[in-house]
Amino acid sequence: MPSRQQPTRRRLLAAAGSLLGATALAGCGGSGSASGSSRVAPGSDPPEDALVDPPHVSLRNGDREPIVWSETPSETESAGAGGETPEIDSWTHHVVASDEAAAALTFADVDGVDEARAFLDETDFGSETVYVERHLVGECYHHRLCWVRWTDSEIETDYARVLRDADVACEADARDVVTNLIRLPATLEPGQINSYGSSGGGGRCRRPEGGEPTEVDAS
Repeated sequence: MPSRQQPTRRRLLAAAGSLLGATALAGCGGSGSASGSSRVAPGSDPPEDALVDPPHVSLRNGDREPIVWSETPSETESAGAGGETPEIDSWTHHVVASDEAAAALTFADVDGVDEARAFLDETDFGSETVYVERHLVGECYHHRLCWVRWTDSEIETDYARVLRDADVACEADARDVVTNLIRLPATLEPGQINSYGSSGGGGRCRRPEGGEPTEVDAS
């Protein structure tokens, strides 16, 4: 009887061409509505009101443990009781709107934490807000932030999924934790935001008005 084998990277690469569908997630913390959207097709142009390639820092953890969480439970829907490390789920998000909220963030010991802390320190919370969003991402994939758009009551993001280099060791069925800290050039009130959306698909990010796709980053 032949033995069962885990999917190999070669098989994953062979199947990658068929991964053209887009996926969407939606949700909100507390009360309020939830909405989400998906791309019409991989590589489609971003909405006119979207901020393309926004300032952000991406952190990745192969141990499938949280990367960023808040010591203030009211400011994150994933914090454990008493500031304990939150449990992992597929999609988590919260808004950092003040220096005090930024100071309450705790980081795991992963590459890029110093850059993330500097990113928060450089944020002017008098005119800017940081949106923290976490996904579980296939170990063999990059997760590229393409664009973000927002109003006073909602935030939406879009990502591209691209295979990592062939020399990167990975398992087809394993997932990493990827957290993005995204700077928005607006002051938002966390309590007023009641709708969040996040979409993604295969292919690379596109720039507005039919511009060339942007290359993937390291996250």
